[in-house]
Amino acid sequence: MSGAACGPEWMPATIRRKLFGWFFEASCIKHDDGYREGGNEARRLACDWKFFRAMLRDTARTKGLMVVPKFGIAVSFFLAVRLGGWGSFKYG
Repeated sequence: MSGAACGPEWMPATIRRKLFGWFFEASCIKHDDGYREGGNEARRLACDWKFFRAMLRDTARTKGLMVVPKFGIAVSFFLAVRLGGWGSFKYG
């Protein structure tokens, strides 16, 4: 992920915003800031966990039937950054 929007950094930012950033964009940008600051694996886990909690807060503010798909997207984003985020995290 880059600071431009949620989603994989290989995808153009305009497409990422349309597909992924419509709801969690602020959380994604904050998460990316943490990845740029870097650190060790414990720091990466902390960044990912904060990201997940921020997305859950956004989801909790949702009314009606949109809660279910937004919760699913939050879980999916969290799993994606845990599995693939190591390549974007600034270790050291």
